[in-house]
Amino acid sequence: MFVKLYIPISLFMLFFLTACKQEFIPKLPTIFQVDSKKSGFIREERENLSDVPDIYGTYNLIEGSYSYGANGILKKEKLKASTIVIEKLSENEFGFYYVTELNDSLINRYFGGFTYKDGKFFQKVIDYPSTNTMLRDNITLTKKGNLLRLEVNSIDEQRSILWGRSYDVTESIKEILEEEKGNYVSLYKEKLGY
Repeated sequence: MFVKLYIPISLFMLFFLTACKQEFIPKLPTIFQVDSKKSGFIREERENLSDVPDIYGTYNLIEGSYSYGANGILKKEKLKASTIVIEKLSENEFGFYYVTELNDSLINRYFGGFTYKDGKFFQKVIDYPSTNTMLRDNITLTKKGNLLRLEVNSIDEQRSILWGRSYDVTESIKEILEEEKGNYVSLYKEKLGY
């Protein structure tokens, strides 16, 4: 009798514990959900079926430096804040505007375009006051995952900036970035008919 009763009770207990175990195990958030909300950076990957890297989006500073010549001396400063906004204008054309803030509160503003050609990015600039454009080979723009690195080299300055794709812009430079967006739209995007 004990064996006959033991088997159904054992099966019932096994079923009950299995059901309870599944019910009481909470679903843990993924690392992406936890990290991205804390940091503001986006960690998921976008599918890209094109040969052109998908650089469009909003990116905030991870690290960066700005070197420039002053009175024959090369100075190098770390960036305190920076946000770049990039929009896709055509299959291989992108418009951008960004702001950098140095540690001494010096703000630099930039806008223009990037063109992807022959497997790399070029800076696209307007030959003012005309609407003729030219491509400059003074930049290196690379994207890996959700990271974007820009290196700009000119005669008297170098910029090296690493950004991470983000949900929003850096709060401390938000107002200045909006002003630069206005310059980008009127002096670049509209001028070229985008």
